[in-house]
Amino acid sequence: MLKNIDVKNLVYDLVIVGAGPAGSTAAYVATKLGLKTLVIDRLQPPREKPCGGGLTPRTWRLLNRLGLEFPTYGGCRVIETRAAGYRFTLEKEPILVTRRPHFDYALFKQSGADFVRDQVLTVKSGVVVGRLGEYGGRIILGADGATSAVAKSIGVYRLDYKSHAMAYMTIAEGPPSDTCVVDIDSVLREVGKPGYAWIFPLDGGANVGVGAGLGRWIDLRNFVRKYAEDAGYRVGQMWGHPISLGHVRSLGRGNVLLAGEAAGLVDATTGEGIYYAIASGAAAAVATYVGLKVYGSERRVLPVYTQLVKPYVEEVKKTRLILQMAKYIAARPAVAKLLGKRLIKLYSSVYTGEATYSLLLKPVSQF
Repeated sequence: MLKNIDVKNLVYDLVIVGAGPAGSTAAYVATKLGLKTLVIDRLQPPREKPCGGGLTPRTWRLLNRLGLEFPTYGGCRVIETRAAGYRFTLEKEPILVTRRPHFDYALFKQSGADFVRDQVLTVKSGVVVGRLGEYGGRIILGADGATSAVAKSIGVYRLDYKSHAMAYMTIAEGPPSDTCVVDIDSVLREVGKPGYAWIFPLDGGANVGVGAGLGRWIDLRNFVRKYAEDAGYRVGQMWGHPISLGHVRSLGRGNVLLAGEAAGLVDATTGEGIYYAIASGAAAAVATYVGLKVYGSERRVLPVYTQLVKPYVEEVKKTRLILQMAKYIAARPAVAKLLGKRLIKLYSSVYTGEATYSLLLKPVSQF
């Protein structure tokens, strides 16, 4: 278990709010670069985080390149996508499945950063204000998820059905499998709007869940329960949580940066945010080093960070456009049937990291 340390009167190069993948990766890279780093989280790691837990090939390849070790508890070489009445299977590099409490904790432990357990209330004048104390940092990184207190502090926070979807998940007991299921059709039949149900195999069971967006939030717990039971699983504890629909309002202000879901960096079509969290967290640490140690100026950090994460921002914005297209197609069964098989194939390739979203935005005649 991590021990809280006495950080009174200390000023850090980087203070990170949130010990998830974005914050932990930022802490890992920052300490490797020699930056004095503090991580603050309201819960003592390891702590539960509702999430599908799927690590796509480009995610685990990025982790390997960074030299980060991470636990996995299952995986699948077969991806089965169900949409527009079709079932398309893709057999490629595996999606690895982890459990977020252990995954996040493993990343953080490798960072060597200082840690404080505290609930952050606000950020002002280069100081993070918590219930238990105040923490000074030349640069502050908000990596505190969809309900980011840091984003609220700098006036860029939004959390409603237009900016976020709602997802529910459970860790269920059941039969072993080597197939990950992404089921769009079942959600359309149940709630009439874009989203998908998933089954990601774990040792002794699976992570089963559902997310739906572009409309008023609804309680999907009964849907998850029935979906899991119909697939032969016994449902465990249920968690619900908001997921950004790729809504990027800002990457920060002044000496405050935002990374991961606090910045809205989540794939709006799949809800996949771990890759963007890791990538943006690493970028934030590099930008902090460049700004503070190369240029000697806090003001240079945000511009450097903005350039580093620009490709991720552009990609995430494309996912919002694709989600709108999916809503249009889903409301027109004949169109869905006509385009379904080609789009599912491309969607599956994007999901596994083999293709980019630029392919999905080409005219259908080019597919």
